[in-house]
Amino acid sequence: MEPSKWKSIGRYARLLVHEEKGITGLETAIVLIAFVVVAAVFAFTVLTTGLFTSEKAKETAMAGVAATSSTLSTKGSVTAIGGGPPAGACCDRVDHIRVKITGATDVNDVPFDPAAILVTYQDDANVALMTYLPNQDPSTPAGATACRGVAPAAGATAINNWCLVVRNSGNVTNILEPGEVAEMYIFTSILNPTLTTNMQFRIEVIPQEGAAIAIQRRTPLAIEPVMNLN
Repeated sequence: MEPSKWKSIGRYARLLVHEEKGITGLETAIVLIAFVVVAAVFAFTVLTTGLFTSEKAKETAMAGVAATSSTLSTKGSVTAIGGGPPAGACCDRVDHIRVKITGATDVNDVPFDPAAILVTYQDDANVALMTYLPNQDPSTPAGATACRGVAPAAGATAINNWCLVVRNSGNVTNILEPGEVAEMYIFTSILNPTLTTNMQFRIEVIPQEGAAIAIQRRTPLAIEPVMNLN
């Protein structure tokens, strides 16, 4: 072979050995893959954080809704029962107020532990935290006498009681099941001054869960043995 041809082959071989186009393409691919991996990791982190934040926001919103929604509601009318001094004729004051409580329409079972429920009473002259008196049936004369209490001595603080009767009682205690009605007897006979004619009063029932129930009424112009305040 002629020397000139050997020189040409050697020149092309040297060019082939120093060719770097393939290496440049491989480096570009590696950098591109690194960018894709970093972007994927970053996107996964952002997505996970967003889902976690959304879940927490949902839980907070649901807790707020539960706290402000009423799990209890009044059922039927609010009734006032007239009374008077033991030796006096009926009626010169309101002896007690009857309120029926049941679960809200969209709630199945509602916690209702009477010992954990706060009942407050307020009128133009009185503010009282009522005391739950257990193991008494206020629908009987003896139970009503026990729940009514005794007028305090001079300078002593009156203890105003409320008692409870559960109608259509279910199988679980301290739970209002669908169809159950708890009738509260809120005794006001030993308030000082007493609840008499044409007086506005407000009762709040504050359960363990959910919003409080406010019952605001005005007594009639004449005290009768039985008064519908609706």
